[in-house]
Amino acid sequence: MAKRITFTLIGLLIIFGGIFGWYGVRQYFMKKYFATFTPPPQTVSVATAKLESWQPFLYAVGNLKAVDGVEISSEVSGQVKVIYFKSGELVKQGQALIQLDDASEQAQLKDINAQLQLAKVNDHRTKKLFTQGATSQASVDDSSSKSKQLQANYENISSAIAKKLIRAPFSGKIGIKQVNVGQYISPGFSCASLQSAHVLNVHFSLPQQEISKIALKQEVLVISDAYPELTFKGSVTAIDSKVDESTRTIQAQATIDNKENKLLPGMFVSAKILLPIIPNTITLPQTAITYTLYGDAAFLVNLKGQKTATGEDLGTVSRILVKTGEKRDNTVVILDGIKAGDTIVSSGQLKLIDGSSIVINNSVKL
Repeated sequence: MAKRITFTLIGLLIIFGGIFGWYGVRQYFMKKYFATFTPPPQTVSVATAKLESWQPFLYAVGNLKAVDGVEISSEVSGQVKVIYFKSGELVKQGQALIQLDDASEQAQLKDINAQLQLAKVNDHRTKKLFTQGATSQASVDDSSSKSKQLQANYENISSAIAKKLIRAPFSGKIGIKQVNVGQYISPGFSCASLQSAHVLNVHFSLPQQEISKIALKQEVLVISDAYPELTFKGSVTAIDSKVDESTRTIQAQATIDNKENKLLPGMFVSAKILLPIIPNTITLPQTAITYTLYGDAAFLVNLKGQKTATGEDLGTVSRILVKTGEKRDNTVVILDGIKAGDTIVSSGQLKLIDGSSIVINNSVKL
């Protein structure tokens, strides 16, 4: 019985000794392998930090307004007799647009004119008699006063007749007519819209912290979604005298050229207010920057001076912290951390760590 127990124990020792021995040998070789293991180079794309002149902008959204724009209306009431314009046509300053019925005023004018002519004759005769001593000064004054009174009445009726004919106050494009012949209109009734659109104003708002950056005659670029391929140039022509207390923004106005009449008053546009150019600015593609909560970073490429069998450059990367500035399209301004001429990984950063080996392949364009 004792021999059986002894053989069993010896067998167990041999079995477990072999198991633990094999495990130890395997761990030794695994540690040795990983201690000398070098990951294969990762394929990345790179970009070179450029030194260029940077054009900063202030961005704003605004509305277009005509420099001259009114609703055509009458000062007096009356029935529409003639409409001289067609919807959507160009009209010139002083051109007749709408004639209201003025038959009554015309009849009154003829009556007043007849009385005025008689009064002038009587006034002339009275003055002549006065020089001959045949009448008194009172008669002269009375005839002169009556003549002047009738002249004033004549001018008043003429003014009323003139108000019955509505003319274009300035040259521009007239809109769709809102009135018909025979229709009775009241003072202030809008008959059509007249807009002078060859020059337009852009009204936009800026935050109060941007007040120091905007000034008169500053260049402005305007883009409309109706013509996304076109840019309309203008300049700042007015800045409001106060800041809106509810929004803490300030209103500004720019004037743009619209000779081709592509833009219309009331359209929504985007405006870029050009700021002074910043020379010697370092820029990179935005894809070269890794944005994190604890800071922005990039991978600086260190070339080894070696190439692969297919002619691709080999190198390593160093992870560096950078300070970024304004971003536009796929370009970002670098304020600190990168020098002009540095080569930076622009794609493939997710598979890299500090010190990783890389193969540079820029054949795939972002």
